[in-house]
Amino acid sequence: MKPRVVLIGGGLMSAAAAAALARAGHPVTVLEKGELACGASGANLGQLSLFDRIEPWHYALACETFEEFSHLGETIEYDCSGGVVVLQDEAQYEGALPVCDALRRLGEPARILVGKEAREVEPFLDDTVIHSVLHCPHEGKLNPLLTTLHYYRQAEDAGAEIRLHTCVTGFETCGDTVTAVQTNQGRVEGDLFVNAAGAWSLDLAGMLGLSIPLGYHRATAFVSQPIPPCIRGPIVGGEMFLAHRDMSLRRHIGLGGVQTAHGSVIIAQATETSGVDSREVTLPGLCLTARTFLDHFPTLGDLEIVRAWACVTPFTHDGLPIFGFSRSFPNLFHFTGFKGAFSIAPAAARVLVRALDEGFVWEGDAFSPDRTVSAL
Repeated sequence: MKPRVVLIGGGLMSAAAAAALARAGHPVTVLEKGELACGASGANLGQLSLFDRIEPWHYALACETFEEFSHLGETIEYDCSGGVVVLQDEAQYEGALPVCDALRRLGEPARILVGKEAREVEPFLDDTVIHSVLHCPHEGKLNPLLTTLHYYRQAEDAGAEIRLHTCVTGFETCGDTVTAVQTNQGRVEGDLFVNAAGAWSLDLAGMLGLSIPLGYHRATAFVSQPIPPCIRGPIVGGEMFLAHRDMSLRRHIGLGGVQTAHGSVIIAQATETSGVDSREVTLPGLCLTARTFLDHFPTLGDLEIVRAWACVTPFTHDGLPIFGFSRSFPNLFHFTGFKGAFSIAPAAARVLVRALDEGFVWEGDAFSPDRTVSAL
């Protein structure tokens, strides 16, 4: 029998990993402290992006994942709608040019549309307040909750055990080997342990005295009542293309929007510093996010907002994922910190199986949980 794997986390990365590992013959137990997809996997735009995946390994993961999603179709409300990054000024435009060139070298027919050309892909976008947009036709959107639950159903069908409301409180070790996790529902033994807990991965590592190059912040968004089609694909702002961003600010307001299969418009986002369990929705964050969105879509000023939410999302300090065994505990694998997990999760999970079964090392030590990275 293959080694028993204990996966910690109830989001999409854990779901995809559980399905892939169970199909590969591993006994799998998933531990989630709340409900499935109760964190970032259940509270996001459902955006599938390519503009932030210009490394060959990253682009390949996304293409493999999008191909898989295309076969799932309505099951996860997948739509290859194309997507745009809105470039506000010359600085963002200059920053986007090498990204567009890199995508085209990888085979993505990305293009930059200037001024009124932007309305070819997003007719309701006010082209008078922007410089241009970076358009990627193979980007898309899906329903994040349906997608996460789909992979958990696959995992259970393959024999995985899902334990909800099971909060990890500590680890048991023998020398440099993790032997069990302690939870509020008792101890759980395993042979291999996978830290796939998103923003909570940092705290889990800390229980063993480990430090991983992970940070987190709280993201706030809200959703409208259903309306007729007005936004074709996911829309985000181009701040990430700036050479210098002031990351010392406690609040960042970005442009984000997507229209769901049912017609609701999800508007994002305020990104604010917070504790790992914070779900606070701040009035300044909501107001500034709404103002930013309406500056770009002034004809949607009559939208009725029906719900707002906040969730804590992880990020790594160098933009690379955390993927690999810990040197201190060689049977503890970290599988976290992937940007935009919905764009790569199923493909990344198959790489995880190779790492556990074959000793595959991905991109050398670049993704090592033990790497030293300066905080942003």
